[in-house]
Amino acid sequence: MARLKRSSTVLDKATLRISGMRSISETLEFGDSLNLAEYQKRIETLQTKLSSYNTMFSTVDEAVGQIELLEQDLRSYSEKMLMSVATRYGKNSLQYMQAGGKPRKSSKRSVGNTAPTTTIAAVMTPNTENATTNGGGTKALVK
Repeated sequence: MARLKRSSTVLDKATLRISGMRSISETLEFGDSLNLAEYQKRIETLQTKLSSYNTMFSTVDEAVGQIELLEQDLRSYSEKMLMSVATRYGKNSLQYMQAGGKPRKSSKRSVGNTAPTTTIAAVMTPNTENATTNGGGTKALVK
């Protein structure tokens, strides 16, 4: 997942502000190094640093992608190696377990708690204890 690049509202405001100040005077100066040249220098410094920061994120994103591809390749290769050990020595062998494989479990099933069984006849038989007549002599089942 690519990381979000950073922007700066402070930089955006300063860029708009310096444009407005230039419309007043190209050489606007207030003393104590408060002038348009210094303002422009500070804006450019932040722009450069922000650009560098975003470039680093792009480089990191590329490196993460390369690592993920290498992991996928290694995962596949590891599986092939383990399957080769299983083919040569068998999945129940000591060599297979030494290579990181897990031995097959025995096929015995435990006879533990079993759910009570209900016969089909008991389910299909209607409950006539709560039956009433519907006026026509036939019984209607009331639940």
